[in-house]
Amino acid sequence: MRWIPYTFVATVLLGYTLFVHATGTGRTAVDLEAESMTVTSGSAGTYRDPAASGGRALQMWTDATASAELTTPAGARLVVRARGDQCAGAPAMQVQVDGRVVETVGVHASTWADYVIAGTWAAGVHKLSLSFTNDSVSESCDRNLHLDRAVFDAATPASSPGPQARVLWGLGPGIADAVDAPVYRDAGMGMVTTWYNGPADLAWISGYERPSTISDLYGSGKAIELVVWLADHPQYAVSEQFQHDIKAVISALKGSGPHYGPLYVVLFTEWETYSSDPGYPGLLKAAYLKAAAAIHAEYAEARVALGFGGYLWGSSGNRDLSFWSDTIAASDFTAVQQMQACDNEHDGQSALVAQIRDSVRQLGSYGKPVMISHFKLWGGPECQVRAFDKFTKAMLNDSSMAELTNDGLFAWNFMLDHYIDDPGPVRDASAALIGRYSASLPPALHTPTAGLPG
Repeated sequence: MRWIPYTFVATVLLGYTLFVHATGTGRTAVDLEAESMTVTSGSAGTYRDPAASGGRALQMWTDATASAELTTPAGARLVVRARGDQCAGAPAMQVQVDGRVVETVGVHASTWADYVIAGTWAAGVHKLSLSFTNDSVSESCDRNLHLDRAVFDAATPASSPGPQARVLWGLGPGIADAVDAPVYRDAGMGMVTTWYNGPADLAWISGYERPSTISDLYGSGKAIELVVWLADHPQYAVSEQFQHDIKAVISALKGSGPHYGPLYVVLFTEWETYSSDPGYPGLLKAAYLKAAAAIHAEYAEARVALGFGGYLWGSSGNRDLSFWSDTIAASDFTAVQQMQACDNEHDGQSALVAQIRDSVRQLGSYGKPVMISHFKLWGGPECQVRAFDKFTKAMLNDSSMAELTNDGLFAWNFMLDHYIDDPGPVRDASAALIGRYSASLPPALHTPTAGLPG
């Protein structure tokens, strides 16, 4: 809600400032200065900024929308130049074209940065709307969205000025610890993770039904991931008691309102370690399918996946998952664990590099989005930090992230430990990289749909 010398406030109609020009490479681009858009809701104003493209910019200091109609060239992509005032998370910029929500982007940059919006549009007249959807203010900070310009440019994807690969990042293994972690705040993560490891956890997890913890998270635009790990209770996993208990767990993580939001449930993570009995996978499959149906019945915004162990990829290529094909088909998304010792390297890189690339590629081939349900490097503090620094340089870059998201990756959850939590340059650099590829939640959820986890 902070504001600086403005030319106008709230809902004002201005003449659009449009520039149509050749780029020098045979392309045509249409530039729209944000300060000339119509503010159709909320409070916003223009101000002088010599760093902005036209010397002025538009700031939204409450939830607000600005719109304009413009004629675009054929094959145009959309690039929005924006920055954000950060406050317990990044501003969310919702982009609509012709009344359809195209993407919601977390604006983590505090200086002007280009955000490439997925999709291209045909030549003709289009209505563009840019919205600020998660205003927040506290005693110490104020979240605001600043817009410089939008450009429809008939450019090739290779010339993109910013990352197009975006992932919903999360942190666990506990909600309270995740929310308090500096990297959660600094990277603008959109999800928190909690675990259910057996019936002894029912007492504390059911406590979420009473306080407003869950509702507050959903209301702030966050998702929750539940990881169900029952390696210490393999018979419980396939029992009727588990079917009863999982309903209570989902009820707790649904919360009591008034806010509700997306709950991603990863059942039986690392199931490969549960039992060596050759008949056990069949029992677990039946238990999974029954539990998935019960979870959907308990909470319509829940999405369910079977949790695979990532350590069985990376050295021998694809796994034989034919037994689980019908289970994957019945799931809302796919999920895989990724954990290794910090000194376990293959070909000069962490063993996780090959594990992640191979597992995401194979699981994504089923046509379902892929989540890294929990990621961790273990070992001594210095070893963890050193290994994570090397890992992020290999994996969190434009080409690698584009490959992973093209293969189906949509979410990635970290487990707190030294590698991501210890203060220092590695944590700061990692938070910046995570923020660079961060996706916000969609503005609304629908009932579970195959391939669309919401």
